[in-house]
Amino acid sequence: MAEQEVIKHTKKIVATLKSDKHSFWDKVREFITEIFIIVFAITLSIWFHSWSEHRSEQKQVKIFLLGLKHDINEDISQTKMVINDYKMYDTLYTYISHFSPVKQPNKDSIAYVVGLLNRNTFLRPNKNRFNGFLSAGKMNNIESDSLVTEILFYYQEALPQVQSSEGGWLKTQELLMDYLLNNTKDLNDCMSYWQPLASSKGKYLAKRLMPWAQIYDRYNNLIEKGQTIVSLIDKEYPKENKQ
Repeated sequence: MAEQEVIKHTKKIVATLKSDKHSFWDKVREFITEIFIIVFAITLSIWFHSWSEHRSEQKQVKIFLLGLKHDINEDISQTKMVINDYKMYDTLYTYISHFSPVKQPNKDSIAYVVGLLNRNTFLRPNKNRFNGFLSAGKMNNIESDSLVTEILFYYQEALPQVQSSEGGWLKTQELLMDYLLNNTKDLNDCMSYWQPLASSKGKYLAKRLMPWAQIYDRYNNLIEKGQTIVSLIDKEYPKENKQ
């Protein structure tokens, strides 16, 4: 529409300038008027296009952020369950670290322990939505700078810190399982695990598997950062929060 208006008024300017029916000053006035109309039409068209594009971008941002809120709430719930599992590991490996190499433990107790040795837990964060939005270069479309900062910290710092701690724990568990595989006489007999676990190396690895403060701190930090993001998203879209 704007292009048609520009063409229309441009033709009118040319026609006016060529006309013998208009005086010089009439042509000047007509020229200025038509130029003003053309500039106004172009400006209006640019403004409307920018407004329409911004509206479309913000619609995409809204869909992204509400979806991200769901992802992060899922992460928070999963992280709380992971923390509970690590508390169980703390009890498990504390118990193993006190095994006596001369006093045989209760058979039921050792059977319970052996059943848990190969169990591990780690967070499986929902990152696909964030990664897709980031790789598409759309993070700058989010108008809240504080929200962008929190989201980037969550996915690019807090989560990698958690995964680093988990990686250290899982590596130690792998060392323990390799040690037991090579030093247990009968892998099908739970009592055969007692001596390897009660050895100095077995108890050393068990102590290293007792979750340290850092891993809990990083999980709790992730939860805190996630809750902050959810709160900021709720402030951006209060109506959706009430639904």
